[in-house]
Amino acid sequence: MLSEKAEKASRITYVVIAYFGLFVIAVTATLMGPAFPSVMEQFHVPFGLVGVLASAWSLGYLLTSVGGMLSDRYGELTVIGVSFAVTGIAAGLVSVAPSFEALICLFLLGGIGAALGEAAMNPLISKMYPERSGFALNLLHFFFSLGAFFGPVFAGLMIAHYENWRLPFSVSSLAFIPLVVLTGITLRKSRPTKAREKDSIAESSSESSLGEIFMRGRLLALAGFFYLGTELATSVWLPTFLSLERNLPIELASIASGLFWAAMAGGRLALGSVTDRFGYKRIIMLCSVLGTLLIVMGAVAENAYLLIVLWSILGFVFGPIMPTIFAWVSKLFPSRRGFATGIIYSTAFLGAVFLPWILGALAQLYSMSIAIFFLAFSALAICLSILPFRSEQHETAVRS
Repeated sequence: MLSEKAEKASRITYVVIAYFGLFVIAVTATLMGPAFPSVMEQFHVPFGLVGVLASAWSLGYLLTSVGGMLSDRYGELTVIGVSFAVTGIAAGLVSVAPSFEALICLFLLGGIGAALGEAAMNPLISKMYPERSGFALNLLHFFFSLGAFFGPVFAGLMIAHYENWRLPFSVSSLAFIPLVVLTGITLRKSRPTKAREKDSIAESSSESSLGEIFMRGRLLALAGFFYLGTELATSVWLPTFLSLERNLPIELASIASGLFWAAMAGGRLALGSVTDRFGYKRIIMLCSVLGTLLIVMGAVAENAYLLIVLWSILGFVFGPIMPTIFAWVSKLFPSRRGFATGIIYSTAFLGAVFLPWILGALAQLYSMSIAIFFLAFSALAICLSILPFRSEQHETAVRS
């Protein structure tokens, strides 16, 4: 039995690995937005086709249910270590990819690696802090937002200075090396976190079945579908919208995209602290409605500074939605957090697969200004998805 001091030290190490690891994954995932104009020029691909890159990364997240199942069986830290290795290798190979087809395959590989990591990190953090999982998971995804802020800004500045869209991917791949080493050392020194699961496992097997998880969580999965689709479509297309439709320089457009993620980090830190008290359903619905209004205003505004402010506020109010969904799912299925959140995440990421592509197709058919309005529809659909979710189900979940 580990001593209390050793247990605390292990918990801190796990948290550091998860938080910093998700930061680096977010940086890597958001480098593509500022790179899109250069990729389109180099490989001579249209709007609709370049959106496939973002969809390919998101397609990898359909395997989060597999990652959750593996983390339940072999321990979260083992799966996280594999995730860092796969994502780092994919990012390194992107920097030397010879064709657009190769880029698609490598973005898919990177998405698979990132999916495995997130599938294990969410149940790990929820397990470390079972009484305040809403805040703990919002804090975890605060670091994702922080990395997603840094990624576009870093990529935009490097592309503008060196005129090389591949260089940011080379740098990000190197950041995974210390993470792989630290995870390996921690695995050697400690037992799998699965062995320290404090939740009761004496629950009925039907609760943990695929069908039961999907049926009880289908509304949350639908909300996640529209949330993740809106989030990723905004991330990858906002720099292009601002630079081509509003004539902002690529550096400023990239900074605007970065501020969207920075504000999202702030929203997760500020609003995430009240989700456990305010109620999961209420916070999701409120953020969805406010987000819809902000997208409409951001689509019609012309002033550069007003545009940046509106899209930044959108990030702030959108921030807590997905971590709160994860906290809700963890409360519903405490003995199979990894598997349950993985199933919900896999279903939800279908939105991140299709919505960026839909925006690209609409931009090609009409214009980016018209396509951006589609984001308002998907943001409102988050609220409409969970509206039928019975309040007493939520209260039972929070008390369990």
